[in-house]
Amino acid sequence: MRFRLVAAAALLLLASFRPAGATEVFVVSSYHAGDLCDRPQHEAAVEALRQSHIEGLRFRSYHLDSRRRPPEEVHASVRLIVDDLRRHRPDLVLTVDDPAFALLYREVLSLPSVRLVFTGLNRPAEAYSRETPFLDDRGRPDRNITGVFEHLFMKEQLELLETVLGRPLRKVALLHSTDPVGLILKEQIVAELADTPYADSLVVTAVDDLEGVRSAALAVGADESVDAYIAATLSVASPGGRLTLDDVAPLLTKGTGKIDLALNSAFAELGFFGGVSVDFHQMGFQAGLMAAKLLKGQEVARLPVERARRSLVVVNRRRVGELGLRLSAPFLAVVDRFIQ
Repeated sequence: MRFRLVAAAALLLLASFRPAGATEVFVVSSYHAGDLCDRPQHEAAVEALRQSHIEGLRFRSYHLDSRRRPPEEVHASVRLIVDDLRRHRPDLVLTVDDPAFALLYREVLSLPSVRLVFTGLNRPAEAYSRETPFLDDRGRPDRNITGVFEHLFMKEQLELLETVLGRPLRKVALLHSTDPVGLILKEQIVAELADTPYADSLVVTAVDDLEGVRSAALAVGADESVDAYIAATLSVASPGGRLTLDDVAPLLTKGTGKIDLALNSAFAELGFFGGVSVDFHQMGFQAGLMAAKLLKGQEVARLPVERARRSLVVVNRRRVGELGLRLSAPFLAVVDRFIQ
């Protein structure tokens, strides 16, 4: 028994050992490995850090899979990550999307030597800071946290939709799930359109489960005043467990028969029409460059929270055919990428 205790202690010590000169980065994603929301941001942030020639760079990755796993399992994973944070004291934590940030930023604030950079935050950083402060009264970082906010380019999305339609927009349906991220996205979309000519064009519908998705899709398809819809059904209940947008995309595309506006370019790969969206790869790279600056000694206070700078116009060519759309030359001229 004594030998086993000594061996366990030795393994723990070995696990927490960091070679001299090593720079350790924890990457904590809200989603599962390979998820369409995670992969481009995660890979681009790591790529930016590797290109920055930081000596002894080492990564430790975690995936919470928060869209599919029950909250108690997610919180159990977070407790293990917190234990690792306290034991290893990494140089930097990079979080991907809101759940990972929301569950970890308070812990990082209690560890002043650890910096945190977020990518893909949809709830404003100021809202998190009001709960546990890390920004000053001008909205600038004054602790150890900064990052990149995910702008959704909704005004530009609807302007381009009018180009597709060749006429003014009537209505756009927003179908959102009631999980934390679905609710955050709903609030963000409403906020981005609030001071635009499209504020009154949005019709918002909440869906909790698979049957709700099916009913909402049929309602959108039957309403002749709805020109298009936005799918923000990130996580919904079903008899077999939680389903993500990847799972319900076929139900939506078959049930609506309307133009599917994608919140990010990766969603066009699920069969949605697409349109204007944030460039996830560029946003992750942007966050990775901020992280590199911090690791090279720049103060957090000199790196204000940034907004995702680049949008893409991505269109699923197959969906265009399914919808019987004839795309105009002005529209085709602005498409960055076609999904086959």
